[in-house]
Amino acid sequence: MQMLNYYFAPFALFLVLSAVYFRGSDAPGQLPPEVKHSLWILGVSVVVNWWLSANTYRFVGWTRFMRTLQVWMNFIWAVPLFYLLGAFWGPMWLLFVMAPVTAALTMSRWATLIISVVSAGTMMGIYTLRGLSPEMPEAFGMALVHATFIVVVSMFVHALAETAMRLVATK
Repeated sequence: MQMLNYYFAPFALFLVLSAVYFRGSDAPGQLPPEVKHSLWILGVSVVVNWWLSANTYRFVGWTRFMRTLQVWMNFIWAVPLFYLLGAFWGPMWLLFVMAPVTAALTMSRWATLIISVVSAGTMMGIYTLRGLSPEMPEAFGMALVHATFIVVVSMFVHALAETAMRLVATK
């Protein structure tokens, strides 16, 4: 779990801050509402993820619950951030990879599959809400590739984690 915080949290922070920076402001000295909301969501997510990861093993009886909570919290943060910033910053879809990859390292194969499909489906739903449709074949195709990647990479990470655990168990 710490590995995720070392790599994915800084990446998510960089991703959102890049979107905010390149979005800029409509008027000098004023941030657009979607930028303000995104910064608040980002701030809360950083604090909550830090606290959860710092205290996961302190409450041994609650470890599984806290891991599951962190997976779903990563999904919950991704939804509004993608909705607010995804319309003008394409790479925002990568936020939907975080929850399934977290699940891949800490949960079962079926839980990982469910979370990855929910993440991919939610992303596609937001794309559709924003006006993407099959009548735009290239854009819709790219969105489908993004959704497929979310599922495939999470299942791949799960398989790697299981293989690593088997290797450790045989030594």
